[in-house]
Amino acid sequence: MRKISPDVSIFEGAETDPRVALIHPPAISKRYLKTKFMPYGMSVIYAFLKEHSVPVVQQDFLMEYLFNSPEDLDYHNPEKSFSEERFFSFLEGRESNPGWEAFVKKYASRMPDAGIYAFSIVAYHQFWAALLLARHIRQFNPQAVIVFGGPFITIKPLESFVRFGMADYWVKGSGEVPLLMIHSLTMGRGEATRDQIPGLIYVSGDQICQCAKSELPAEAECAPDFEGLELDDYRYDHPLTGEKTFFLPYRLSKGCPSRCSFCTGRLVDRYDYKSVDKVIRELSLLMDKYGTNNFQFADASINGNPRQLSEICRRLSAELPQIRWYSYAKVNGFNSELLRQVKQAGCFSLFWGVESGHQPTVKLLGKHFDVEEMYQLLDDAIAVGIKNYVHLIYNTPHESKETLDDFIRLVKRYVDSDLVVFLPQRFLLEPQSLMFDNPENYGLSNVRQVRTPIFEREQYIFDEIQGFDHSQISERNDLHREMLASHLKLIQYSNILNSAGNGNLRRLVPGLLMQSWKMSQRFPVLARIHDALERLIQSRGTTIKEQL
Repeated sequence: MRKISPDVSIFEGAETDPRVALIHPPAISKRYLKTKFMPYGMSVIYAFLKEHSVPVVQQDFLMEYLFNSPEDLDYHNPEKSFSEERFFSFLEGRESNPGWEAFVKKYASRMPDAGIYAFSIVAYHQFWAALLLARHIRQFNPQAVIVFGGPFITIKPLESFVRFGMADYWVKGSGEVPLLMIHSLTMGRGEATRDQIPGLIYVSGDQICQCAKSELPAEAECAPDFEGLELDDYRYDHPLTGEKTFFLPYRLSKGCPSRCSFCTGRLVDRYDYKSVDKVIRELSLLMDKYGTNNFQFADASINGNPRQLSEICRRLSAELPQIRWYSYAKVNGFNSELLRQVKQAGCFSLFWGVESGHQPTVKLLGKHFDVEEMYQLLDDAIAVGIKNYVHLIYNTPHESKETLDDFIRLVKRYVDSDLVVFLPQRFLLEPQSLMFDNPENYGLSNVRQVRTPIFEREQYIFDEIQGFDHSQISERNDLHREMLASHLKLIQYSNILNSAGNGNLRRLVPGLLMQSWKMSQRFPVLARIHDALERLIQSRGTTIKEQL
């Protein structure tokens, strides 16, 4: 760990480059969700620093790593994987490795000279790549200040990242003001000391010092500025908006208005929303500047404030009728009238955090909606022509036969609809979630971590109070996955057909593929034919993940 002396400034006596380099790092695994999202957080910080006359540049290496670098390191690819021991041996300078050197040089050679390098780390696999690039900076620009921030740093506890060193500072919360103050400190301006910079974490001697989380009101957030980024890298063929669509990210609000028991989204930002005038003004400016009317509203829930959303929709319909957008939404806080308004205002798709069709499970997961009202909401969304992506979770705590029955009921009702796509995933207990921090409130006990490789996601097991222990829960989960297997397969086929661009393929019924799959389980000859058909359909459509 690179420690900072409590008595000596790291800037003392150094001629420091005034530039700030904002870096969205690559990853070390291609399992990273392959979406062409623009780096929204980094771009609003870029706009903020630029507005305050700080010389700043920004670079996004993630798109290149995910889509244009098949030769890069990939921990989950057996041909390109690596061991934990060798990674840290290289990171600590105890071992040379041509593959690692090539990976680092490929990206680091394009980083500009700067006095401050600030890494925007969204996800776990980016963190390890950021460490490698920071190591390079330490070798070739030792006077530079390195800052790690972003959602990963904000959500994770200190021990998840400080012990690996490399950075001088870590920032929890909004990065705009901390980076501006770090820049002033670096340039020898201003009277603030490190312990007065919001969100700042740093090492002083043997102590880890931490300031209160940095928070910036939504109204103070700048519109994103994508200057310096290759905009064509973010274009992709979308089944609803056409070929080479360019989606601009923007958000009406910061933070999440919900407190779902299984999620850590509440930890990123305090919920706050922008004024209607600010939203309309900035959307108009972005459309003119970048020549697109397609937007990804990056809100955790677009309807956190239904009244504000209604007014924004009224203004969009009147002033920006050409706009088209999609977003995440929560069931409670929406109704048929608001659905009609968002459709008229250009919404073509909504992602719903439904998670379950079983009322007790809905409550357990911290959702606050009535299941029958959820059904009505989906029916209303379909009626107005909005495409719905429905998130579902299975293998939840206390899962029962009734839970599965309600899962199947929901799937059967909509699986054949062109306007509904199900996105199921297995439940994992997320550290720092409410369920993790207060397990007894959710009927859980004896939470303990499963030993996994450091580059894998953390996993935890638990017992149920007055219920199953972990081994029994594991057996139940296996049994329930088996009981759901045909329905999960049906969802998979429905999604493939839903995204296929060929009209004839779209007319195929997922049930026919299901019958083919069932027969292929019994007859090996048919299995080869079925697999070939599956590959053909997948080749004609885009994957669901690329549509998000």
